[in-house]
Amino acid sequence: MRSPPPEVIKSWPRPNYVDPVTRGPTLMIVELALLPIAMIIVALRMWVRIAWLKKSWWDDYTMVLAMVFSIGTTVLVILASQLYGWDRHVWDLRASMMEQGRQASMAGQTLFVLASSTVKISILVSYFRIAPEKSVFRKLVWATFALVFAAFIVFLVALWVQCIPISSYWKLKSDHRDCIPEGPPLVVQSILNVVTDFMIYALPIPTLFSLSLPWSQRFGLVVLFSVGGVIVIASSFRAYYIHYTLFRTYDATWQGYQIWVWTAVETNVGVICGCIPALKPLLFPTRARQQAANSKYGSNHSRKKEKITPVIDQVELDTRKLTDNDESRPGTASQPHQLQHPPFRPMSGDTDKSSRYDLDIEQQKTYMY
Repeated sequence: MRSPPPEVIKSWPRPNYVDPVTRGPTLMIVELALLPIAMIIVALRMWVRIAWLKKSWWDDYTMVLAMVFSIGTTVLVILASQLYGWDRHVWDLRASMMEQGRQASMAGQTLFVLASSTVKISILVSYFRIAPEKSVFRKLVWATFALVFAAFIVFLVALWVQCIPISSYWKLKSDHRDCIPEGPPLVVQSILNVVTDFMIYALPIPTLFSLSLPWSQRFGLVVLFSVGGVIVIASSFRAYYIHYTLFRTYDATWQGYQIWVWTAVETNVGVICGCIPALKPLLFPTRARQQAANSKYGSNHSRKKEKITPVIDQVELDTRKLTDNDESRPGTASQPHQLQHPPFRPMSGDTDKSSRYDLDIEQQKTYMY
């Protein structure tokens, strides 16, 4: 929060510490509407993956961690608006409340970076379920993952070392030379956040729409990624209000209220969108149980029980079924003096690549729809 020059302070109205003008309950309504929905959806996801299909993986546990950070962000945002003055004009705040608000801002920014980054990491890890080995899509997922993780580390460190000592961030009378300018790192972080949100929700679109899916399922994909577009919109609005609050106004608490609103939307809707594909078994329970037995991703417990037949051995078994004699059909009974030739075993080079390709395509269909 920039220190206003004397002429700006003189233009402010007289402080009202008794009944100041506030933003109202908008933020509270948004937070308490989105958070329970996100928590229910995460609980359903874990029930489906662990208790029902027994096929949990790292993306599920990372999403649970993201939900924990999102809860912390929500609680902090509510406290900041209700107790620490982030819903009123800066001239209506006492000095002690300003310092408490700055402390809440530091904690809120930290929790937001943690929540946003873990949501993105969870979604990117889930993409490895549908990314064929050595494909361009898989390489792009790895590149995006590296970018998100690097940004997470850099901005988290930058947030906590921008002031030395860190208490200079919230103490109003501290020497300004203890801190680097707050604006540039936050603006860069918010812009990169928009870019990575767009990359994550755009990455699988070319691959998924190249699959031969029924139109009803294609429509479902359009709806899914349209909801994902809400995250990009929310992060864009958040980036705009960060720039406006830091560079266009000195009334940081009044204008910064919008930052908190869009922070709530981005974190909670991000969790919701990241869990939607995992809830598909609730719509197709029978098919989900059949497909779960063939999935190569799963918990260690389920993997011990699972026996996966190699592609070549499976082809050999199918070939033997076709070449064996069937005594139940006329004209196919085996002759006692005829020499039984062993069935033809296909070469691995003839079947391996095409079979792997077919399995990759089926895996992508299975995961999304």
